[in-house]
Amino acid sequence: MRYQQLVTHVIDLIKSYNPIILTPDSHCEQYIQENCKKLFDTEIMFLKQVFSGVQRYEEFLKILTKTMFTLLSSTTNRNDATLYHIFSYLILFRLDELPYNEFKKMVNEQDPVKMNVLLQFLFDIDKVITHVKPLWIEIYDPQYIHETVIGGLEQHFPMMKDLLSSLSSRATGKQSELVQDDERPESAAKKQPTKTMPFKLSETKKKPDPPPPPKPELYKSKPVPSNLNKKTLQQIEEDNKLRFEQSKKKVQETYKDAKQFEFKTDLRPTNYETVKKEVEDTLNQQLQFNMKIAKPAPADLETAEIKLNAAAILREEMLLKKKQDIERERVKNLEVNLRDSGEFEEWKRQQEEVEQIARMEHQQQKKIEMELAREAAMRAQEEKFKENRILAEKMKVEAVERLKERQELQQEQVEYKKQLIEQIMEAEKKVYLQVEKVQEKNKQMAEDQKLEMARMLELKRQEDEQIRIKREELIKQIRELERQPIKRTKGYDPTETMGYGLLEEMSLAELRDRLEVVKAERKAEEEDKRKEIVTQKDEYLSSMQRKVQEIKAHRQAESQQKDMEREAKRMKKQKEEELRKKIREEQLLQVQNKISNKKQVKSAEEQRIAAEIAIYECQQGYGGNESLGSLNRMVQQKNNWLGLEREIKNRQNEKLIVQEGVESVNLRERKILAEQAKRLVKTKVDFNQAYDNELKTAYKMNDQLHLEEAENRTQMHNIQREWKEEHTKNMITRDEYKQKISETSLKNSKKKKQQQTIKQDFSRQLEQLPSAQYS
Repeated sequence: MRYQQLVTHVIDLIKSYNPIILTPDSHCEQYIQENCKKLFDTEIMFLKQVFSGVQRYEEFLKILTKTMFTLLSSTTNRNDATLYHIFSYLILFRLDELPYNEFKKMVNEQDPVKMNVLLQFLFDIDKVITHVKPLWIEIYDPQYIHETVIGGLEQHFPMMKDLLSSLSSRATGKQSELVQDDERPESAAKKQPTKTMPFKLSETKKKPDPPPPPKPELYKSKPVPSNLNKKTLQQIEEDNKLRFEQSKKKVQETYKDAKQFEFKTDLRPTNYETVKKEVEDTLNQQLQFNMKIAKPAPADLETAEIKLNAAAILREEMLLKKKQDIERERVKNLEVNLRDSGEFEEWKRQQEEVEQIARMEHQQQKKIEMELAREAAMRAQEEKFKENRILAEKMKVEAVERLKERQELQQEQVEYKKQLIEQIMEAEKKVYLQVEKVQEKNKQMAEDQKLEMARMLELKRQEDEQIRIKREELIKQIRELERQPIKRTKGYDPTETMGYGLLEEMSLAELRDRLEVVKAERKAEEEDKRKEIVTQKDEYLSSMQRKVQEIKAHRQAESQQKDMEREAKRMKKQKEEELRKKIREEQLLQVQNKISNKKQVKSAEEQRIAAEIAIYECQQGYGGNESLGSLNRMVQQKNNWLGLEREIKNRQNEKLIVQEGVESVNLRERKILAEQAKRLVKTKVDFNQAYDNELKTAYKMNDQLHLEEAENRTQMHNIQREWKEEHTKNMITRDEYKQKISETSLKNSKKKKQQQTIKQDFSRQLEQLPSAQYS
C-alpha cells in the first residue's frame, strides 16, 4: 500500500470538509470521485473509515492535541494538527484491527520527528493521566476513559517499544526514555537521570478496630388467640357494630348536659325566609320551559344601520373596485368580440374531459412502461452481480500475487534495516564520546558565565542604589513645592470665550441666545407639523365619508337589483306555472273534444244503422222501391270511404314531417360525434408519435451511457494494466538477479509440465491398447 499517499489524501479530505455545505458522506464521495480514481477498494474504504472516525471523535482528539501543543510548544507545530488527529485516532481506537507491521510502515513513511513527539506523548501514561484525562472526563464516562482508552495504551505499550526506540533514535539520536532499563543498551543506561526516592518515614499506628455491633434481639410474637378461629366474619362485623353503638351512646351521655353556645346575631330579626321564598319562586319561573310565548315576534322590523370602521370601509371599497373592474372587463370583451364567454367555458369543459381521458390513458401506459423498466433493471442488476463476482475472483488472484510480492519486499527491507541499525549503533558509540567532551566544555563555559553574571549583577545593584537616592531627593523637593499654597481662582465672565482656538467657539451668553432661537424654530416646526396632521386627518375623514356614501349607494343599487332579480324570478316562475296550467287545460280540452267527436261519430253511425234497418224493414213490409234505397246506401258508403282516405293521408304527411325533423337532428348529432372521434384519434396519434420519439431519444441516450461506461471500464483496466506493467518493470530494475531466478524457475516449471503431459498422454495410449498386444 502507498501509505504516504493515503495519509496525504486523508489530510486533504479532512481539511476540505465544510459541514455547512455538504454532509460527511456526500463530501467523502465527491472527493473520492475527483481525486482518488486510481486507488483500490481497500484504500478507499480506509479513507472513508478514518475520515468518519476523526469527525466522530473530533472533540476528543482536539483536547489531546491542544494539551500536547501547550506542553510541547517548542517541538510541535499547530499546522500538523490534522496529522496528529489521524494517527491519534488510529492508535487509540483502531490499533487492534491494524496489523502491527502495516502500522509500523505507515509511521516510518512519515516525518520521524513529528511521529516521535506524538508517540512519546501518547505512551507516556503518567503525563496522559495528569494532563489529558481530567479534560476527557468532562465529555466521556470516567470508566470508559480509564479502561478502554488508557488501558488500551498500556496494553499496546509492550508491542510499541521497538517502534518507539527506532523513532527516537531516528529523530533525536538517543534512545527513548519510555523503554525499560533492561531493554536499553549500556550507553543509554549511563545517561539515566537521578530518581527521587521517598523518605523512610515512621509508619503511623493503625487505629484500633471498632467493637462489633450488638446482636439484635429477636422479637417474639404473641401466640394466636384460641377464640379467633371459633368466630366467623359475620359475627366479627356484628360485634364491631355493637361496639360502635355502645361508644356512640357513651359519648352522647357524656355531652348530654353540655350547654350550646348562643350567638347574639341569632336573636336579631331577619327576612331570610321571605328572601329564600322569592329566590325559589324566580328559579321556578325560569325553569318552566313548556310555557307559551307571551308576545309573538314582530313581522316587519326596521333594518338597522351598520356602522363601519376604517378597515371595513377599505375592505368594502376594495371589493367594489374588484367588481367594477370585472364588469368593465366584461363590457370591453363584449364590445371587442361581440360575444360572451359562455361558449368558451363549455368548450373548455369539454376539452378538460378529453384531456382527463388522455391523461388516464397516459398514466396506464406509464405504469406498463414502469413495469417493463423494472424487469429490465432487475435483469441488469443480475448481470452486474455476475460481473462483480467474476471481477472479485480476479482481484482475489491478483491480491494473492501482490501479497507474495509484498512479503518478498518486506524481507528485503528487514535485511536492509538490520544492516542500517548495526551501522547506527556503531555511530552512536562514537557520538557518546564526543557528547562527553562537549559537556565538559559546556560546564567550563557555564562557570565562566556565572562569574561574569555575578560581576554584572553587583554593578547593576550599585547603579540602582544611586538612582534610588536621586529619586528620593526629587520626591522631597516636589513635596516641599506642593506644601506652598497656590492661588488658582479666577473671575468668570459669561460673555467671554475660552480661547482654545476651536471652530465656532462661543461664549455662554451667545450659546444661550442661540439655544433660544433653536427652541423657537423647533416650536414653529412643531406647530406646522400639527396643522399638517390636522389637515391630513380632515382629508382622511372626508375621503372615508365619501367612500361610505359610495358604499351605501352601491349597496342600495345592489339591493334594488337583487329585488328586481327576485321579482323577475318570481314572475318567471309564475308565468311558467300559468303556461303549464294553460297547456294542461288545452290538453284536457283536446282530449275532451276528441272524446266528444268520437261519441258523436258513434251516435251518428248508430242512427244511420238504425235508419237503414228501419228502411229495410219498411221495404220488406211494404215492398217499396229497392233501387232507390240501394243507390242512397252506395253514395253514403262512397263518401265515408273518401273521408277515411283523406284522414289517413293527413296522418301520414304529419308523421313524415316529424320523422324528417328527427332524422335531421340525428344526422347533425352523428356529424358532431364523428368530428369528435376524428379529433380524439388525431390527438392519440400525435401523442403516440411524440412518445415514440421520446422513447427513441431515451434509447439513444441509454446506448450512449452504456458506451461511455464501457469506455470508462476499459480505461480503468488500461490504467490498472499500465500500473502492473510499471510495477513489474520497477521490480525487475530493483532486483534483476531475482527476476532472472523467477524466469528460470518459470521455464523449468513449464518444461516439467510439458514432460508430465507427455507422460500422461503416453500412459493413456498404453491403457487404450488391448491386453494381449501390451503383453
